[in-house]
Amino acid sequence: MRIDKPILTWTEDDLELLRDDPYNLEDMNIEYKEKYSGDSNELRKDIVSFANSEVGGYILFGIRDDPFELIGMTRNELDYLKNTIDHIINWNIDPHLDPPPIKNPIYLSNGLYVLGVQIFPKEKGLYAIRRVNNPNNPDFRFYSFWVRSDGRKRQLSMEEVNSYIIRTDPYKKRIEVRVEFGLMGTKSNLKEFVSVHGVNKSIRPITFRSYGFLIYVNNENKWLSFWLPAPNYRYPTTTFNTPPGTKLLDGESCSGYYPITMFREDIIKHNITLPTVIKGFINTNDGTFYSEEKDINDDMLRD
Repeated sequence: MRIDKPILTWTEDDLELLRDDPYNLEDMNIEYKEKYSGDSNELRKDIVSFANSEVGGYILFGIRDDPFELIGMTRNELDYLKNTIDHIINWNIDPHLDPPPIKNPIYLSNGLYVLGVQIFPKEKGLYAIRRVNNPNNPDFRFYSFWVRSDGRKRQLSMEEVNSYIIRTDPYKKRIEVRVEFGLMGTKSNLKEFVSVHGVNKSIRPITFRSYGFLIYVNNENKWLSFWLPAPNYRYPTTTFNTPPGTKLLDGESCSGYYPITMFREDIIKHNITLPTVIKGFINTNDGTFYSEEKDINDDMLRD
């Protein structure tokens, strides 16, 4: 169960909804802690892992997870934990959490409290945890990165960190590419094409130069590149909804269509054995962007 409302509005009734829900397991959105263990480094990782997730999340202190039980804490324990969290988030996290987590003491009918902490996701990029906070220490530039995954925190590899930053940075130039097989034309003149489509997914404009696709040659363990040729007397049915050389603004798209008959000829000419896979690509002034792989087989190319 997921309660999508600000933590400041939560009451004991909301906690009882969680208790009575048979699917109240810890997940991407929520974590239960019976009490603070005293390990500030682990709690810092918990907070950062939620902040690096897509939706943020909630940590609820004073709840036993298995079996689910509202344990609660005293007023003194509550005040100590609130001060501890404030201290933890101001040390070794780079950059500082913005906005910072919100804490809400949820009063229980037994006179105790559950402390609800709501953590907000980072709009772009990642939060990192420094090994030390002293800039004069040689370990000052050592970082670790954490995300929430399957109800627990997980450390990211450097490859995952790079991929995540590229994916979430709106100023990083990027075209989202897909390759498709389908029909185009009028009811009386439908023709089959393999098509390559792109959408600018960055704030900055991108000028693209050409469309193409890669086909994997199984018996040679390599990819072959094919560019969509410009429409001319040899390729009169090649179609560009957006001609190469066009500058795409944020959210604008481009499409190129290559007749399936010519695509079949390319397959035969290069002795490519089916089934195999295909990827679309779009060349730009800022590099080449690729689609995900798509399976192709004999049935897709049959007349």
